[in-house]
Amino acid sequence: MTRISGRFPALTTTDPKELLLSLNSTRERFSSVLGICRAIGSTLDLDQVLNEVIARTSKSVRAERSTLFLVDNDKAEIWSKVVQGEGLSEIRLPLGSGIAGWVCRNGHSVLLNDAKSDERFNRMVDRVTGYKTRSMVVSPIHDKSGTVLGAIQALNRIDGDFTQEDVAVLEAISAQAGVAIENARLYRDVVAQNAALQAAKEALAGRVSELDLLFDIEQRISSATSLEDLVDGILATAMDVLEVEAGSILTLEEDLGALFFKSAQGPKGEQVKKFKLQLGEGIAGEVASTGKPVMTNDAASHPAYAPRIAKSVNLPTRAVVCVPLVGEKELIGALELINPAKGRKFEEHDLRLATLIAGQVSRAIAVARERVEGERKARLAAIGQMIAGMLHDLRTPMTLVSGYAQMMVDDEQRESRENSSEIILKQLDHISAMAKETLAFARGETDILLRKVYLNKFVEEISEFLAKDLEGKEIELEMVGNFLGTVRMDEGKIKRAIYNIARNAAQAMPRGGTFTVTVDKEEDKVVFRLADTGPGIPDEIADKIFQSFVTSGKKDGTGLGLAIVKKVIEQHGGDVSFKSKPGKGTTFLLRIPG
Repeated sequence: MTRISGRFPALTTTDPKELLLSLNSTRERFSSVLGICRAIGSTLDLDQVLNEVIARTSKSVRAERSTLFLVDNDKAEIWSKVVQGEGLSEIRLPLGSGIAGWVCRNGHSVLLNDAKSDERFNRMVDRVTGYKTRSMVVSPIHDKSGTVLGAIQALNRIDGDFTQEDVAVLEAISAQAGVAIENARLYRDVVAQNAALQAAKEALAGRVSELDLLFDIEQRISSATSLEDLVDGILATAMDVLEVEAGSILTLEEDLGALFFKSAQGPKGEQVKKFKLQLGEGIAGEVASTGKPVMTNDAASHPAYAPRIAKSVNLPTRAVVCVPLVGEKELIGALELINPAKGRKFEEHDLRLATLIAGQVSRAIAVARERVEGERKARLAAIGQMIAGMLHDLRTPMTLVSGYAQMMVDDEQRESRENSSEIILKQLDHISAMAKETLAFARGETDILLRKVYLNKFVEEISEFLAKDLEGKEIELEMVGNFLGTVRMDEGKIKRAIYNIARNAAQAMPRGGTFTVTVDKEEDKVVFRLADTGPGIPDEIADKIFQSFVTSGKKDGTGLGLAIVKKVIEQHGGDVSFKSKPGKGTTFLLRIPG
């Protein structure tokens, strides 16, 4: 319920006619105030309510015209929010100037029937407007806390002087005007808060959408099997999120000075992939060379636009968003999105999203390039290490070949020469097998050739080879054949495994020692025990000794020997293990099915 403030005058006459006129006047004034109350209750449109207030004010106090002033505290002024009268514009006065200014500053009503005689009267307004002010009544507008919001001013009563009754009516109207202004301001604040909340909600939704986008891209990065699959997936996501007709990811090949389409999707995607752009050609070329993004909804009018590809594939280009792909220190390409769907135009939000996606593309490309470069370097290093290992392993057979070849020169016995020739041929076969085995290991091949092998002859050949290899190293070789039956195995590869371990043992005993080869049969397994009396395996590599390129700091070690041993034994369906104690040597056990 709206409360009507102010006071209405008491009746002071007993004359029937005057009494009737007074009652009619009071009813009319009450009706005006009631109309203002209804206007306040029916709308929150402040302008509509205040215009109604001023119209009813003039009628209620029988004034020629009325004005509603509001206080502008920021400028220390009052200004006319609603003005009656033809040809009148906004009036601004310093707070305290004129009667209305005085009322707004002091918060008290004023009644003047000879306005010009009051020293507070401001004659300037009359001079500017040409209006002649004779009398006036002014009442302040308060809010519920008592703060003055403004004032209502009524000028020149039509039928005589203003009375205290007019002051009472004007104060009642001012009270309702205060309610209207305060309600409108509260409503405005609520609307502003709702708008701020809505903006915050939309901003939050945008951030959540961007996080979803980044999460989707991260999933694509982690699941992609190749860089091509990755950029295709990210581009598809970008086109879907920004709702565009076509898109492409171009990468810069520095040595060629050109941009190539790493991915192109849309109605002409496959055709577009066949083209390349010179650095600086077209919008994408300019973005890739300058690092500055471009967004245009009139592509043909952009100074960098080059229609060569669009015309070649018959793809009209209406609008473009293009952002650079930036590596760690250099530009590596561009992401270009063309023609938003449904006839819409690109907006700043689209540019921000494209830039966000481009950052992920750049990171993915950089990581892929680093991985490829790392793999290339690793392959080169592995090849170098394998060659070094082969050269080291070739020493013994080449020494045997050289020695027996020299013996054949001076040997007149045919049988002796034939024996030397057979040994040389075996060593050459061994060299060939060694090279093939190393290359097979590098390629990840697992084929082995199983055949029946007589262990007595096998042990004899190993003993002869190792004796030559250990000659001059003060290492005693012991061969123990507890089992000299037959076994199905790849003879060359098992020899290679034993030689690798023997070479490691020799390197571990630079001051001499003992190397023992024992052949046993345990249940259904043939076991080769290879023991040395060296210092043992260091703890820091004990758990990874069978991994490729792991060494204990040997000067010419490649780290491939024991990895090859493990691979060979596992290819036979067996297993390999070791026992080692500091200062008491190491024993390797090679078990294969017997």
